[in-house]
Amino acid sequence: MTRISFPPGPSFLDQAATATWYFLDRCGPAAASAHVVVPTAAQIPGVRQALDAAARAAGQPRPLPRVLTLGHWLLDLPPDLDAEPVPVRSHAARLLAVQQAIRAQDWLRRAFGAQTEGAAWGLAQTLLSISDELSARWLEDAAIRDDADIDGDDRAELLQGALQRTYAHLSERFLGQEAQIVLAFWQMLSGPDDPLPARRRALQRLAQLVTGPVVWIGPTPPEPIEASFLRQAGELVPTVEVGYDWTGHAASDAPADWYQTLLALWPEARRAAPRAEDEAGEDDPGEPDDRTFRDVGDEPLPGLPQTLPAQRPRVRVIGSARFEDEAAAAAAQLVQWLNEGRQHVALVAHDRVVARRTRALLTRAGAPVRDETGWKLSTTRAAAALMRWFDVLARDGDTAALLDLLKSPFCLPAVPQRGAAIALLERQTRRDAITGGWTRLRHLFAERAGSTMVDAESMDASDTALEVRAAARVLVARLADEAAQWPRGLAQQPLSVWLNRLDATLDTLDMRAALAADDAGQQLLDALARLAELPGEGLGEAGGNDEGSHATLNQQEFRAMLSALLETVAYKEPSAPSRSRITILPLNGARMRRFDGVVVVGCDDAQLPSSAAELMFFSNQMRRELGLEDREARFAQQARDLAEVLLNNDDVVLTWQRYGSRGEPHRVSGWIERLSACCARAGAPIEANAAPQLLDTVARPGSMPAPSAPGRVPARWSAAAYNMLRRCPYQFFAGRMLGLAGLETLNDDLEKRDIGNLLHRVLLQYHEEIHASGERDDARRLARLQQISDTVFGKQMAEDGNAISYYRRWCEVLPPYVAWQAAREEMGWHWRGGEMDAGVDVAMPDGVPLRLAGRIDRLDKGPDGAHAVLDYKTQPASRLRRKVGDAEEDCQLAFYGLLRADAVAGSWVSLEGVKQGGRDSAPGAQREVDLPEFQAAVTWLERQLRQDVGRLRAGAKLPAFGDAAACTYCEARGLCRKGFWESTALPDLQS
Repeated sequence: MTRISFPPGPSFLDQAATATWYFLDRCGPAAASAHVVVPTAAQIPGVRQALDAAARAAGQPRPLPRVLTLGHWLLDLPPDLDAEPVPVRSHAARLLAVQQAIRAQDWLRRAFGAQTEGAAWGLAQTLLSISDELSARWLEDAAIRDDADIDGDDRAELLQGALQRTYAHLSERFLGQEAQIVLAFWQMLSGPDDPLPARRRALQRLAQLVTGPVVWIGPTPPEPIEASFLRQAGELVPTVEVGYDWTGHAASDAPADWYQTLLALWPEARRAAPRAEDEAGEDDPGEPDDRTFRDVGDEPLPGLPQTLPAQRPRVRVIGSARFEDEAAAAAAQLVQWLNEGRQHVALVAHDRVVARRTRALLTRAGAPVRDETGWKLSTTRAAAALMRWFDVLARDGDTAALLDLLKSPFCLPAVPQRGAAIALLERQTRRDAITGGWTRLRHLFAERAGSTMVDAESMDASDTALEVRAAARVLVARLADEAAQWPRGLAQQPLSVWLNRLDATLDTLDMRAALAADDAGQQLLDALARLAELPGEGLGEAGGNDEGSHATLNQQEFRAMLSALLETVAYKEPSAPSRSRITILPLNGARMRRFDGVVVVGCDDAQLPSSAAELMFFSNQMRRELGLEDREARFAQQARDLAEVLLNNDDVVLTWQRYGSRGEPHRVSGWIERLSACCARAGAPIEANAAPQLLDTVARPGSMPAPSAPGRVPARWSAAAYNMLRRCPYQFFAGRMLGLAGLETLNDDLEKRDIGNLLHRVLLQYHEEIHASGERDDARRLARLQQISDTVFGKQMAEDGNAISYYRRWCEVLPPYVAWQAAREEMGWHWRGGEMDAGVDVAMPDGVPLRLAGRIDRLDKGPDGAHAVLDYKTQPASRLRRKVGDAEEDCQLAFYGLLRADAVAGSWVSLEGVKQGGRDSAPGAQREVDLPEFQAAVTWLERQLRQDVGRLRAGAKLPAFGDAAACTYCEARGLCRKGFWESTALPDLQS
């Protein structure tokens, strides 16, 4: 086999094409069956164009040879009918087999920090990756022979023998414990049905069937498996390898060109001169090709250039303050090139975060984009919806995960009123602080036929509101019923059980059709379909047993397996055809390709050169011990890839950011800094800064807003609504008229409102039973109140231990509360109702009645038949006494008086413990606080309500004059902009 190399640059493909035609012309008639092989499919168009141009330049237009990759060529390989087919194990099958092997090895998981299920699957993935690298690097060709007379058992013995010889050879080196463990796992996990041995066997067969010359054109030396194929094909047909010359050799009297300038600045990119036997193609078939890992050794390096060649590209280095500026600069440059008429420009995504932001900006601008970076399928919203289902399962209906799942377009998409039902579900769970639990979620929307406890807000609910509530009930029920079908806890189940259950869930939740209509969703379904073949694959053949075919997992392990597999599947995003296009690709994706302009993002010292994280035992030292590509070799290849971008393209922009995401300072990459210093020394500086976007702004200080909205005055009023109007009219305008109340924060902490709801339930049940039974004995009353409290609080304490402290405080209240109730009954006041929904229409001068509605905590009947309204408060009596002076600011008790025309008195009832040694030891003084002149307060409130609502209907303005207390937790603060006003003077309120 002959090897030819040319310097990288814009003329490389032309030289390679000319050499190819020269080679084929001397192959005779066999040239008609020639194949030109390239490493990746993206390089095929450039090679074809170069071959066509070279043939036309020679005045001999002719049919082009077939240009393809080895993967494409293997698709032409006919099946071997004489040999028994050996099914190739999928990646998922191998991963599952490794996980089953290491699951019981606690010492291994502890040694490598893989205690969680996700980390254990990561350990399995790492073991597979390094085993494949070892097989590609060291496995002998003889170990994967596919002769017709070799059956499956002999093939496995042949492979194990080769592994043992390689293991013995590598063990002679000075290896650390990590490397020894890796070698042992490699020997144990490798099998003849692994993808790499299967691919090498297929390439061996292909090499025997080649009938015409083979030309390899690549920017990097062939991988060991590719080099083996070329070597075997070269024994039968003429074969030539054409690649880059990174030695930097040139005539001593020739002026330095751009290629030699870059190699002088970046000596890391230089390769050692090939050995004589390499040039002659006489490398030892038994030794892997190690040219990729040899450095330049003691060869003398050229001095730093003092001048720049005339023929060089336009290079600019643009620094930005932060990643948003870098993304904006990159997007602006790419769009500018398209507007100038350039058709093929590229964005090299060396910083994936900046590249994704740039992609978003380009999409916003409507620019045609083709993404070749290969985003992981796990990052798509389809995969996120699938993982959210497992979060819902594991956390027993966790509300946050449940809402995320429902908000995706894939879960139960055909349920009527779906959007409104999800919004209602979110509001209700936040209002009631429900963080999870299928029982609580079902109870939230359970039908309450015949119940007297009806939500006041649903008294006049329309048919649409009832339909929305029914839809929310359906959503919760279908999800809860499906979750109940899944095995729970840590029970081990065969893989087939989990796959069948997942398949049923996709149908039950109507996810399959929705996923099939989405590009990423269809690829997700394809990945899951491949998993369905796992139970029958014989997963455990590596190592000589079939335990893998009986693999068992618990729910957490199954979820972790799906997550690990989705991390390994690349999402192929479709792109529409276009004459001009922006191609997003990684740095190594630009090899042997030319563009009209290239932007490289991420050229700071934190990103360039980039290094893979050394996870678990996958350390750089271990790679060096085992003869694998180490960090230095990867850095050198990155330097060559960057140099190739600057050699192949005429216009290159390199961007970097001065500060990282945490504010840490960055510098430009050392490679770029050398280039910049050389250009500056030669009088051609390339450094620039991202031009900030200049916006002309005019300061317009605002003033206190005072809108008017007579058409949005509510027809139905509650005490809370009127209190808001009196507290701050603008707050009422935003929250009640515009309905801009924000969602409440959902958390696991018990709030005072939650405890208040529990106490209301306890007291309602207690008084209903005492009223029905006529019990008058205080001891038995106290015992029954204690029993009810234990039952109600017991359920809450079982779900949340934070309720224990509130329960103990409430137990201290029970005796004085019973004593207060007895004293009140001696005065002739007896309980008559609780949690009573009430409503009344108040006549208005304009003829449109004002509807008042609310829920009265408690109603007592006096000796003369009159009634009193009571309001429970989880506040001490001392604080309630201060409310007496603010009765016009907190109108709730007087509002109850409007709802009950027969009420002659009103009181607040404290549900806090009695403070010992207080100023009044009487139980009533510490428990009940009366509103003096109750009927006068009710009369004033009715008159004030008519006046205020009448003015609103007439168009009165609603200024934002709330005091500091009203503004502290106001959700409309961002609308009224208080604190940014030019003046706090009250505006003209004339309508």
